[in-house]
Amino acid sequence: MSVRTGTMRRRHFLAASSLVSAVALTGCGGGDGGRAGGADGKTVALVTPQKAGDGGPTDNLIAGLEELKAAGYSTRFVAAPDPSSHESTLRSLAQAGTSVIVVSFSDFTQALKAVAPDFPKIKFVHVYADANKPTIPNVQTIAFDTQGPSYLAGVLAATVSRTGVIGFIGGTAIPPLYADYHAYAAGARATRSGIAVKSAFVGSFGDPVKGQQIAQTMFNNKVDVVLAYAGGSSVGVVKAADQAKTHVIYDNAESGQTTGSVIAVASQHYGGTMAKRVLTIGDGTWKPGESIAGLADDGTFLERAKRFRPVPGAPAPDLDGAFGKVAETKKKILDGSVDVPFDTRPV
Repeated sequence: MSVRTGTMRRRHFLAASSLVSAVALTGCGGGDGGRAGGADGKTVALVTPQKAGDGGPTDNLIAGLEELKAAGYSTRFVAAPDPSSHESTLRSLAQAGTSVIVVSFSDFTQALKAVAPDFPKIKFVHVYADANKPTIPNVQTIAFDTQGPSYLAGVLAATVSRTGVIGFIGGTAIPPLYADYHAYAAGARATRSGIAVKSAFVGSFGDPVKGQQIAQTMFNNKVDVVLAYAGGSSVGVVKAADQAKTHVIYDNAESGQTTGSVIAVASQHYGGTMAKRVLTIGDGTWKPGESIAGLADDGTFLERAKRFRPVPGAPAPDLDGAFGKVAETKKKILDGSVDVPFDTRPV
């Protein structure tokens, strides 16, 4: 099954994989009471269930607000941790005349369905969400195709592995991560005959200790490259890789803690994608309904780590050659000559 077809099927599983944490209310820009001023109705409010400073999706979305500021929008960020406040928060922003309201993850699905029909002139953008059926005329949902980057991660891992054994560590055992595993394994096996692919799930996106334990077990059993799709648990995978002098393809933003073992980042450009979709409102090309972000529009990506410096004594992989293969494969995915599977069978 192709990436495009698989993505269309994948949308039904997004609600199960929403990454949610308890957060504190915070805001920036726009003033008190949810009011976001600005000329010509160009006002955007971003509402998330997570606080700023997560080093992940929320911070990435806030960076997208900066792109919109540069385009002349007045912006506001609000973190709404309490589900019971979601509807009232969106309604207050809409009543204040905010022209575009952006929400993230499935937490806001019901609130959005309740509020959006009451404000037909306001555009709502729902990032990382299932499509609404039937379509709400003023709501656009954005889903991310992560099987493309997963396949490329498999190509990279198979190319740099010295042992011929690579691993996949997911946060929880859910259909989207099963699909990512199968795409990863397919990319690896298409690149290197006889490659072995191990898998494990932490059971949480926020348990770095268990993530480290699982990774240590893998590294003790010849695995020398791991794709970590475990959110906050991936931090533990990195720690184990530093100790084992192995390598990680990471799903979070690089930091000082990732320099020794993270050779690449596989993730989503939440903020950039959000900004692109909002800007289509101004040029008249915005459409309600489902929008898919993937490799073709840089919504998802596999990128070489910018901070990587091998741990002393660790093998130095030929990343130039490996990323040359990744680039070749990406071109073939985009032109349709490489078929990325979408397979949600349990691992």
